[in-house]
Amino acid sequence: MKSIYFLLVIGIFQLCPAFSQNQTNFWHFGLYCGLDFSNGTPAVITNSPLTTTEGTASISDAAGNLLFFTDGVNVWNRSNILMPNGTGLLGDPSTTQVMIIPGPGNSQLYFIFTLDDESGPDGLNYSTVDMSFDGGLGDVTVKNTHLKNNMTEKIAAVYHCNNHDIWVMTHETNSDEFNAWLVTDSGVAANPVVSNTGTAHTDIHGQMKFKSDGTGLGCVMGLQGLAEVFNFDNVTGLLTSPITLSLNNNVYGIEFSPDNSRLYVSYYDAASSKVGQFDLLNSDVQGSLINLATLIAETTIYRSLQLGPDGKIYIAESNSPFICIINSPNIQGPGSNFQNDAINADPSGSGNIVMMGLPGFIQSFFHPLFPNIPCSVLDPDFTSSDMIICPRECISFTYSGSPATSWQWTFSGANDIFSLEENPQQICYFTAGAHMVSLMVSDGIVTDTVFKIITVLPLPIVDAGPNITVVDGSTINLSATGNLTSYSWSPPIGLSDPEIPNPLAMVNETTIYYVSGVDLNNCPGIDSVLITASAAPVTCGEIFIPSAFSPDNNGENDFECVIGKCITEMTFAIYSRWGEKVFESNDQSICWDGTYKGQPLNSAEFVYILKAVLISGDEVIKEGNISLIR
Repeated sequence: MKSIYFLLVIGIFQLCPAFSQNQTNFWHFGLYCGLDFSNGTPAVITNSPLTTTEGTASISDAAGNLLFFTDGVNVWNRSNILMPNGTGLLGDPSTTQVMIIPGPGNSQLYFIFTLDDESGPDGLNYSTVDMSFDGGLGDVTVKNTHLKNNMTEKIAAVYHCNNHDIWVMTHETNSDEFNAWLVTDSGVAANPVVSNTGTAHTDIHGQMKFKSDGTGLGCVMGLQGLAEVFNFDNVTGLLTSPITLSLNNNVYGIEFSPDNSRLYVSYYDAASSKVGQFDLLNSDVQGSLINLATLIAETTIYRSLQLGPDGKIYIAESNSPFICIINSPNIQGPGSNFQNDAINADPSGSGNIVMMGLPGFIQSFFHPLFPNIPCSVLDPDFTSSDMIICPRECISFTYSGSPATSWQWTFSGANDIFSLEENPQQICYFTAGAHMVSLMVSDGIVTDTVFKIITVLPLPIVDAGPNITVVDGSTINLSATGNLTSYSWSPPIGLSDPEIPNPLAMVNETTIYYVSGVDLNNCPGIDSVLITASAAPVTCGEIFIPSAFSPDNNGENDFECVIGKCITEMTFAIYSRWGEKVFESNDQSICWDGTYKGQPLNSAEFVYILKAVLISGDEVIKEGNISLIR
């Protein structure tokens, strides 16, 4: 996914909580409910004539004066009176969303986009409102111009990169097809820009929203339990790079934070409903989910989410008089300050009820620089020396996008997770899997982010066999198994053929044999086996300290122990080559597992000192070296 963030805008978000233009001042929703943001703080409207279960839309002029509002079936003017010809639009009271679009180049003209409920036969239509009629109160001059059938109940809108034309996004049912309809001076385009991307929508319910800067889109798939986020090109109208997020519940509402860094969703099951927050800057967006609120009730459910003119996110608590608020949605987790039952939409107890829907708006209205939102042309990109690598392999990255002044890399699953270099070198990966690389670049004005995947192949399978003890001068068969295409044993001295899986070995002294090679992907693998040479079986009074061990938890030679009989007392200490004691034991049954202070040590040489007392009373002192092999 690629997303764009404006540095100047972020500063405005932080300093100015009231940043929206005035087109979103008046909200009408639910059963007779409304809010008036004219004075900054929402005031409850108690005389709305609107009664609807779900989607609504309203529009004010640039000065903040209400023009009209609609439930997708009826249209009321600012005097709460139905407009002439303002009935019979082909929306439905139980359709999730409705949208009002100003006519570009004509301040008197507006388009109302409606959708039939449950993917009904009326499909997607638009009607035209001309505010120059009826003494400036408006008239529905054209009704129900048909665009397309087989549609979900989702609709969203955002301004084109030119800050003049407007994109209206819809989605087909039982399909992965998005339709972006461009509204220009000439009206609504006859044909949409089609993007086939993301998950097929087999469920039609739930909201869809754009980021206010026009760089991304989010939508939910109700009963499918999913939300998805896309990169949006507001020049071409195309959607790309979906990120699919699972909620494992029914999902309804969706909204972006004002700075577009966080995504909020409402989701529910038979027992409760919740509001969750995702961090879109996290390389693991799914794993960043934080639950902000849980509502346990049979009928009251968190439903629509809508950004307000004050920079807060408002949440419909259905079948109640209450609106909930996320007061600081740019902040992660509890710092976002979720407030349950924040607004009572029925203060006089007259029966006003909040239902599932809140009014929808063109999301660009909530951008602090509207109507002059900068349009990024940064277009970052990068290449790497390889995109498919073996474990323990290191690769280099090269920036190849537009000129930039700063670079912030994140390498998921690598040894160095972060880098501020333009062209990071020697980034090493050790764990198999698909690892995301994100690059956020800036030219000092805009910031743009691009993501790619590095695939680390599985480790080759190679097993040099179990560690064994043999009598000096014995000849044994070494035997390696696995999926290597070539084998090489070392040291080769005393081996019949070091380039085969099972050479004969003449053992005259304790030796660690290594076998290495590559698999079909040319990925290298290595394993070792310890062959201990013993002159005779250990008898009472003889003490043996293995000169090497490999604590890899394979059940063979995983511990460094004192081997001997008839020991009554002992002190066994192991030191690093710098003289630091890493292990000590006074009990022969307690062996060293290759760790120090709970952390595994790397392959290295160590020194041991053993002081022991035998059952005979004799004292034994031994010193020597130990090889720890990983």
